[in-house]
Amino acid sequence: MNIDQFWEIIEPGKHSDKPEAILKIELEKLTPEEIESFQQHFDAFFDKAYQWDLWGAAYMIGGGCSDDGFIDFRYALISKGRHIFESALNNPDSLAELGKDLDIDNELFGYVAQEAYKNMTNNEIPRSRDTKIAREMGEHWDFEDEEENRKRIPHLTQLYW
Repeated sequence: MNIDQFWEIIEPGKHSDKPEAILKIELEKLTPEEIESFQQHFDAFFDKAYQWDLWGAAYMIGGGCSDDGFIDFRYALISKGRHIFESALNNPDSLAELGKDLDIDNELFGYVAQEAYKNMTNNEIPRSRDTKIAREMGEHWDFEDEEENRKRIPHLTQLYW
């Protein structure tokens, strides 16, 4: 599976209130090997979104954001589809375009491929993923600093501060 195919599987559920249910249906059409490949891409995108700027956006949108909350935020960000995901990676403030009532946490979405694989094979999905992220997250700032937020994520700060 290539990256374009990965995003094609995400696409049908990106506007749904339950993207995990739609993803489950899409993954059930695949072979176990394709689900493994999907999970590898998912893990790579999940790790790529581990950035301070995105954490700041999640903090602003959610009125706070714990470690676990940031995990759920990144799952949900992937569920929104390629355009929103890539836009947010390049400019987290672009999430303001989605409006004030943005609900962007979805713990369940992160486990769909693992469950689909287990249901299909009765085994855990093999994962060769290094759980340590060995890259820079960017520059951290105090998410409660209004002035800094207005510099870094001005549109989100205007919506949520």
